[in-house]
Amino acid sequence: MAKQGQSFLLLTLLCLAIALCIYSIHNSPISCTQIVKAAIGGPPLITFSAGPCNCSVDYFPSGDKPSVNCNCSSIAPPVCPPAEVIVVEKEPIKEIVREMVKEPCPEKKDPPPVIQNVVKYEPWWAEGKVWHYPVQFPRCSMDACFNYSRCDNMDDLLIYSYDLPNPPVRYFSRINETKWHTNDPDKACLFFVYLDTEGPWPPHPRELPHWNNGLNHVLITFADKWSQKGPPQDSIGNASVLISDIHETIYRPGFDIGITLPGNFHIKELQIVKPFDRKYLLTFRGLRYLGHDGEGVFRSHDSFRAIHNGKDIIVATSCKHFINDLNRQKDPALGAHCDEDEAIYANYTFGDLMNSTFGLVPAGVSPNSYRFVEVLSAGAIPVLIADNYVKPFDTLFEWHRCILQFPSTEMHRVASAVQGMKREEVEKRQQICLDIYRSFRNNDVLLETVVRSLKARFMGVFPNFSVI
Repeated sequence: MAKQGQSFLLLTLLCLAIALCIYSIHNSPISCTQIVKAAIGGPPLITFSAGPCNCSVDYFPSGDKPSVNCNCSSIAPPVCPPAEVIVVEKEPIKEIVREMVKEPCPEKKDPPPVIQNVVKYEPWWAEGKVWHYPVQFPRCSMDACFNYSRCDNMDDLLIYSYDLPNPPVRYFSRINETKWHTNDPDKACLFFVYLDTEGPWPPHPRELPHWNNGLNHVLITFADKWSQKGPPQDSIGNASVLISDIHETIYRPGFDIGITLPGNFHIKELQIVKPFDRKYLLTFRGLRYLGHDGEGVFRSHDSFRAIHNGKDIIVATSCKHFINDLNRQKDPALGAHCDEDEAIYANYTFGDLMNSTFGLVPAGVSPNSYRFVEVLSAGAIPVLIADNYVKPFDTLFEWHRCILQFPSTEMHRVASAVQGMKREEVEKRQQICLDIYRSFRNNDVLLETVVRSLKARFMGVFPNFSVI
């Protein structure tokens, strides 16, 4: 029986082969149905059709060769009807098929357009804080706004100084006598522009003959506010600035440099006095600023006046100034405590109060003041009350190891901070401050400090521009 089944399978394969041959000759589709019959009492009979041909195969189990007979006509058989989709009634599959048939095929739609998110930059600064200027200086740095090739092959930094709009002033006044000066603009690495003219509106530096959109130019001013002498901030091109009124919100580190006012007095004789051998712990003697806004008006606040204890901490202020007089006429309430403060002010002299461990340096019209260098010169530790202030030549000095600085909102902490500082820290701070003062001790040294800070911007690119 097994042998008969094998033979029958072989015969079936033979029939399929014959059908494929017929298909290749007549290029007609194979019939949709195939009927396999077994004749009762006789040899198995297989009949099938392929295209225009009808065939039969007689197979004899005795081993005789099968007989194949095919009749072909030129009439093509009808084409098969399309196949029907039959749903198999197995519950899981049936449910899936019904679900698929229920939902029509979704139409292919174009993807939604890509919306570009454009972030609009709005300059921000703290309300009521005049030192929080909008950021308007061009976003410059040494790599983006400086031509290094002008400084090649120099033994030292060479500077060309314009006489317009103003000749050199203060500790720049003798720069033309130094080794850094050149009269030839073609040989200059830097170009100095002095903005502090006597008139209120100096001409714009773009009128200078070698301006070149400010490339390698340095704009210098000691004005209380940039707006008093400087051109519009966004119009200086590639120029950097050397200014005494500079805040962190406009400062471009490594490109701009904060400078100091030189100091009207140098009290060097007090430098030998040890911190705790001094007459006072903390002192200040200066002007009150009366008004509702402005950088130094906090000198009239109760929290500033409360620093004074009349013993080892002296804060002596005076309201006597013609602008204060005008403000008091408009608003008499601004003059509160002026008479009381004037009595305290009259009891102390500037020289007497400089004999102090700490010297209070509150911001006035600007955060920088002559008092800063004067306190350093006396061997005292400066205690700044200033917001957002960039200290002078901050790339050269570690100011955090010398001075103390309080935001104007935190000046109520000043007294307790200086009273609670450990003796060892006070002594270290005083020594570091004295070391820094050596770079501020006179105009010639201050100019040298300016040049050192300018060289530091190159970060060692030019070996001859050493700042060590």
